[in-house]
Amino acid sequence: MPANSRGPLQFATQTALNASRLSSDSTIGTNTTVTSQQDGNDNVTFYDSPTSPPYQAIKYQLPGALNALSSSPDGEYVVVAGREVLKVLHVTDQEATEYINLRTGSNLSLNYSSNDVKWGNNGTRNKIATAATNGAIIIWDLNKSGRKTDRVISEHSRAVNRVCFQPNNGYILLSASQDGNIKAWDLRDPKAAAKYSYEGKSESVRDVQFNPMHTHEFAAGFETGTIQKWDMRNPKLIYERKVSAHNGPCLTVDWHPDGRTLASGGRDRTIKVWDMNSDSRKPQYTIRTMASVSRIQWRPGYDNEIASCALLSDNGLHVWDVRRPNIAKYTFDEHSTTPTGFQWLSPDVVISCAKDRYFMRHEIVGAYKPIELLRKNGIGWNIHGDLVFSIDKSTGHQFVDEASTPGLTNQASRKSSRNRTTTGEELSLQYIPPQTCGIAHLPLFDYGTFSVFAQNYVINGENLKLACETNAKIAWSMQRFRAAQTWKIVQLLFADVEEERDSEQANGIDENYHNMSVTKALTANGNEVISESDSESSVSPVNEDEKDNEEASSSDSSESLESPIISQNQEIINDLFHYYTEQSDVQMCVTLYLIVQQYVHINADQLEDWFTSYIDLLRRFKLWTSATDIINACPIDNVRALNLNATTINITCNNCFKLVLGTAQGSWACDKCHKLLNPCSVCHQTVRGLYVWCQGCNHGGHLGHMRDWFSMKSQCPTGCGHTCTLDMSTQGSTE
Repeated sequence: MPANSRGPLQFATQTALNASRLSSDSTIGTNTTVTSQQDGNDNVTFYDSPTSPPYQAIKYQLPGALNALSSSPDGEYVVVAGREVLKVLHVTDQEATEYINLRTGSNLSLNYSSNDVKWGNNGTRNKIATAATNGAIIIWDLNKSGRKTDRVISEHSRAVNRVCFQPNNGYILLSASQDGNIKAWDLRDPKAAAKYSYEGKSESVRDVQFNPMHTHEFAAGFETGTIQKWDMRNPKLIYERKVSAHNGPCLTVDWHPDGRTLASGGRDRTIKVWDMNSDSRKPQYTIRTMASVSRIQWRPGYDNEIASCALLSDNGLHVWDVRRPNIAKYTFDEHSTTPTGFQWLSPDVVISCAKDRYFMRHEIVGAYKPIELLRKNGIGWNIHGDLVFSIDKSTGHQFVDEASTPGLTNQASRKSSRNRTTTGEELSLQYIPPQTCGIAHLPLFDYGTFSVFAQNYVINGENLKLACETNAKIAWSMQRFRAAQTWKIVQLLFADVEEERDSEQANGIDENYHNMSVTKALTANGNEVISESDSESSVSPVNEDEKDNEEASSSDSSESLESPIISQNQEIINDLFHYYTEQSDVQMCVTLYLIVQQYVHINADQLEDWFTSYIDLLRRFKLWTSATDIINACPIDNVRALNLNATTINITCNNCFKLVLGTAQGSWACDKCHKLLNPCSVCHQTVRGLYVWCQGCNHGGHLGHMRDWFSMKSQCPTGCGHTCTLDMSTQGSTE
């Protein structure tokens, strides 16, 4: 916005953007244009007159579906090709008109049915090459009178997918075919066969492109998903580098103007950017699209932007910034079907064609930005309970002119002088983002306290008094006074019950021991004496009914002593469980239950909810040991089954590093290099059964041999010097 402009920023609405898109009621061979003008206040006005500058969106309808297009070196003419169309159009900023129809005459063969088309350069700037569906390559000479066919090349056995002229030398032509071969032709010799034939040792070749910087290099994309880099100077005719780029066919490739970066697109709905001078097998950038990618091309003048169109289901022509791969920067969606080809005429002008029979000329000012259609407000949580948010505070990006606000300039100058040296351009133009972002640290969850409790709380209720005392001290040290008070209450409630139970068990043991000693006593001559129990029973015999009544009365008396206490404690414990459940403190619920589980009764469904939620939190914070202890202590079978899942350790070959899948006979040999895996460190024979190894030095062998060895010695049998026995003081590894 100019410095003297004080008006608010205004942007075109979606309705206005739709108005800039061309109508589809044009007739064959006619043009329709809709123009727009942007004034100094960023207000967008649309005109219907074809003479209104500066932007014209041009749309030209042809008699058949289009497969490809290519522009002349000066960008003034464009050739469009399809199965039923082969025409040269004259394209200006105002309109597109037909210049030459190359598909003329009554004797039309499959040579006129084109998959691809390219316009020559330099010495062949007046020639056009088309790739036919029958495997032929036709060279057209526009300077010839009458029929423009100059040469027909028929050396491919299957359809030709792509043709490409060498930059700065239009006499060298490359062709990529379904027969899996890449052929190079020298058009200066009209009768010669292919100069070179490159066999990729793969299936069909879907695309081939010359390197614009190093014109002797080219790259090709194959049906198998690989891309190969070749050097025409190599007499061995073998590729220099091969990359497994896509999970499925690689449909298109395009070199970056820097000569070392290559982009590829495939049926796996990805665009990947590779550094072909590096040995890395990972792409520098990956863009995930909504459909298979059929064509890509770098935007000239913008090192990080690339355009693409889909193979099916997506009618848009998208321009991506590789640094922001999740959403397109610009989108053209004037076509009613999927675009089949496009080409940049300049950094701001792109032409395209589609099976809807339309040729179009777009300008970047006519595209819409998908990012502007998205809401900029967002909210999210992390595992520690922190809240991050972004709030849209304006309708778009704003720039503040500090020349009109001297106070702001002075503040910025003073601040910059303290912190860093700022250029004049930075002082004169300050960027204000359209969002306010922040992180709120809410006291809803204390990760540190949770971890301390999980790792130090006692969960074994055998000694309830000691467990409650320990847990209360831990809670008090973490300033969780309510939790510490809870453990003290539980200790007071059940300490007497636990002591009474322990004393009853001790008295029962002493009484049984006394009766056993008296009954087993013998006289000196071996005759059995009368025990106390025998004498009592002989003096006052008791029948079975009276005995049952006595047992019942004693049982009732004991229950009458214990039941009121247990019942009262159960009510208090239930209140505690209800409180901590309302607070969503599953850690306290689970730990408290494990301590007092022998005195309380909790619904099984409620228990399963507590335990599964607590275990999920422990695993989320990677407290694996604590999670395992909780699973083992849980009385619910479904929860304990979590520890019964099988654990699979995948092994790789120590020679070729390929995954060893193994067979029914065992995993002792590699399927790829056919070499045996590491032998036993004791007997030096192949291990075909159980293999045990030390995780410290990675040496191992037969289970029996290793057991015998370490029963007498502690160091590795290979002589590596590693101590393979378990040592708790040094946390060593065990075999």
